[in-house]
Amino acid sequence: MKRIRRLILTPLALLLAFLTRAQIPVMEIQENGKYETDETVVLQQLSADIKIIGNIATTTMRMSFYNRSSRLKEGRLTFPLPEGVSVSGFALDINGVLRKAVPVEKEKATAVFESVERRQVDPGILEKTEGNNFRTRIYPLNPEGIRTIEITYNQELRSSNGQLVYHLPLANKNIGSFSLSASVYETAEAPQLIEKPDGSFGFEKKGNVWQAVIRKSDFTPDQSLKIAFPQQPNAPKTLVKRRDADSWYFLTNVQITPPASAIRPMQQVTILWDQSLSGRKRDHKKEQAFLEKLFATKSKIQVTLYAVATTTKKVGEYTISNGAIGALLKAVNDMTYDGATDYSTIPASLAGGGDVLFFTDGLSNFGEWNKLPSRPVYPVVATPVANYSKLRSYSNNTGGQLINLNETEAADAAAMLLRRPYRFLGVKYLYDVNSVNPATTVVSGDNLLITGITQKLPVTLTLQFGYGNRVEQEIPVTLDAQQTAGDWAIETFWAQQKLAALEPFYEQHKDAISRLGKEFGIVTPNTSLIVLESVADYVKYKITPPEALLQEYKVLVKQRKLQQEEAWDNYLAAARERMKELKKWWNTSYPLKVKNKKMVPPAGVDGGRGIIEVRADAAAPARAREVQYQTISGEALKDAPVANISEHLQGRVAGVNAAASKMEETVVVGYRAVSKGKVTAVEIKSDAEYMKQMDAAANTEAAYKTYLRLRADYQTTPSFYFDMANWFYSKKETERAVSIVSNLVELELEDAVLYKTVAYLLKKYGAYEKELILTKKVLDWRPMDPQSYRDYALALQDNGKYQQALDTLYTALTQSYTEETRTRDQGIEEVLLMELNQLVSRYNARINTSKIDKALLYQLPVDIRVVLNWNMDHTDIDLHVTDPKNEECYYGSRETSLGGRISDDFTDGFGPEQFLLKKAIRGKYQIKTNFFGERQVTVAGPPTLMAEVFLRYASGNEERKIIVFQDAKGRNANRTDGQTLIAEFEF
Repeated sequence: MKRIRRLILTPLALLLAFLTRAQIPVMEIQENGKYETDETVVLQQLSADIKIIGNIATTTMRMSFYNRSSRLKEGRLTFPLPEGVSVSGFALDINGVLRKAVPVEKEKATAVFESVERRQVDPGILEKTEGNNFRTRIYPLNPEGIRTIEITYNQELRSSNGQLVYHLPLANKNIGSFSLSASVYETAEAPQLIEKPDGSFGFEKKGNVWQAVIRKSDFTPDQSLKIAFPQQPNAPKTLVKRRDADSWYFLTNVQITPPASAIRPMQQVTILWDQSLSGRKRDHKKEQAFLEKLFATKSKIQVTLYAVATTTKKVGEYTISNGAIGALLKAVNDMTYDGATDYSTIPASLAGGGDVLFFTDGLSNFGEWNKLPSRPVYPVVATPVANYSKLRSYSNNTGGQLINLNETEAADAAAMLLRRPYRFLGVKYLYDVNSVNPATTVVSGDNLLITGITQKLPVTLTLQFGYGNRVEQEIPVTLDAQQTAGDWAIETFWAQQKLAALEPFYEQHKDAISRLGKEFGIVTPNTSLIVLESVADYVKYKITPPEALLQEYKVLVKQRKLQQEEAWDNYLAAARERMKELKKWWNTSYPLKVKNKKMVPPAGVDGGRGIIEVRADAAAPARAREVQYQTISGEALKDAPVANISEHLQGRVAGVNAAASKMEETVVVGYRAVSKGKVTAVEIKSDAEYMKQMDAAANTEAAYKTYLRLRADYQTTPSFYFDMANWFYSKKETERAVSIVSNLVELELEDAVLYKTVAYLLKKYGAYEKELILTKKVLDWRPMDPQSYRDYALALQDNGKYQQALDTLYTALTQSYTEETRTRDQGIEEVLLMELNQLVSRYNARINTSKIDKALLYQLPVDIRVVLNWNMDHTDIDLHVTDPKNEECYYGSRETSLGGRISDDFTDGFGPEQFLLKKAIRGKYQIKTNFFGERQVTVAGPPTLMAEVFLRYASGNEERKIIVFQDAKGRNANRTDGQTLIAEFEF
């Protein structure tokens, strides 16, 4: 009997702190894949310290959360930050003392966090996701325990009505202990409090600093904090800080007053409207107000409207006169928000003319822009969750301007479009100055922050501004040693600006981004901040700790060189041993003669019952299962061949209610479709109530309307989109199926589990280019998993990129992983070896194997190969294959008399599991799965499984069938005795 492990429900607490909106952090707890407010976790203490000089500010927030329940919980704090803001400090309490985080490569930080978390200790990690969004995971939130985190971020202040404005959102929510301190440096006039949390909060002058402090208990803020103060035009505020013996960092900001510019006549405009599912989250009232102000003119304007989601379609053309935009607004209001975002579908040559207004959030998860339009692009942002750096890059590269409706009123935004953008063109004097940011021509706005490095002091820079490429204005800036920055981390602002210029071109600059993030302790797309509980963990994973632990760390490092084994290693040695095993198996003649074995019950067992001892294969690794027992009828086993015992152990799937139906075959590059009638997939229908309404629809158009109506109740339920996509695919509506399942990548930022689900279905649907995009994203996020390399390699093969596929599979074997990952995935090398050698044998003339270890190369063609994949960690799913002799191959019987072979049993990870049969006999084969359980509940819902059935694998004449379904206890009506029949075929 399979050893039953206790299933631990680990709720994932999602903490949303939209710092660009007026609300305080609110803890939410995930129950059964849904986020709900949980009053048992409260914000017990909040303190904020704000420092402002010129147009830069540094904010440090400390938050303590109290879990007053009796349950262990895991926390995740997710928050978007305004444009240009990065997190540069993170600390987590360890044994009641705040410990500072250290910068580490994002993939390494995630791998270490998950490895340490498996031991149920206290790591913390802060990472950046798509767009300017940040999240931190905290584990554990102990019952009746308190956890404290501290986050520091730096920002450039924006101008509003000629004043610089600082905004810290607070909300009308009670806080046990509240403190707020604000300091404004070197400004003659008292800062103005536009909003303040309490009437007693006010500024007092102390030397050259204006200070305001408030401390309250059991306090509910009346308002947010909003501070405004004027800045003199064309009067730069400059700071310098020594970098090394021969150079200094400098920072200067200046308020810009552009010379008068004539209003541009507007005769044509092209509008791209992002109608993906996430588009529903944009503030459409702000967008509509902007359009009304923009077209409030007596001129006649031609507007061409496109809708962008998984495809880009022209909606219509509209003539607007005297501000009458009713028809345009109706078309916009009638948009159906559905599907992912794919900028690659935007045609290079757009119909219509004039500037391009792009209403979007910049989060293109299904494909990027291949070629920007030759016309100016004006991205319009009306959501705090946006990829500002990418959108600003679009606008700068085309001569347009980013319009941020989160910070700009509709009338001002419209005026920006009606006048030529005033641009910073560069620095005139550069002989002793380098690394100036912004490095390229950018729209200056009312304020501009410029940073760089100078080799001498004093020195005078000349900042140049103008329209187009023509210089209209020059502003001199003198740098000297008297402008010392003191404690201000101006080097962090320099690094932030450098990163903002590099991030839109991540693939070209990811190494530079990583170096900057690690050097300056800034969270970037590939650099995270991590806190570990013990010094031993810093040593084990080769992470330099914060200064307070450095001495102890150095002592342990010396000891470890002699005493501890390597925490990081690859699968190469294991793969060499596994290849020897595979060769021996492949060269063995089957069927084997098996002697009957009479079973003798152990002492103390009723003689009327028999006990079967099922042992792991002798060649299995040390992690194989313990000896397991199942009590069954002694009479039934009398003189039964050992090879047939599994038939009694596992129960048969005959009589399953689901009707076997011949589903549409999948034709893959390099594979031949399974002959009709060969492999029959069992239709695993969802038993969800909403499927009855879909089946009742008169046609697919009516069904789509039913889907949209149902979506109102299931919009955050991943299984709903999975079921709907498969329903439309079964009706030959592949394009619509792809669009519907793509909604899953819109539900969560950088959720690898959801992306894997979509990738499985895209493979089944034949959408291989999109499969490649999604598997590459997962690899970028999770290179700490060998499955990420494998999925991407197989997608490369689906797309005919055989050399890249081979190299990626080999990387999966040679990449270093943590000790915990290697233990979890021990045995995956067997699956990788089969796929690596299939590529070599099939495409030998088109690929180069010179970099592959020759000990791993051997032709291993088989008649039948079945691979079971799943998308979720901490999950135990088993593959069972029954041959025509009714002999079942599974974890408890790893080899059959016919030579069937099952790979290692993955009991706590992503899989995959593989069945091989070198020489098949005629007759019926059945493929079954057994969902044993998972140890987590995620937003992704139940596990998604993908089975690939190959006939004549690696023979040059392969046939493949793909089956994708979701499985969870209670969801799958096709389960019998814990098993699900998914396919059968005659060989």
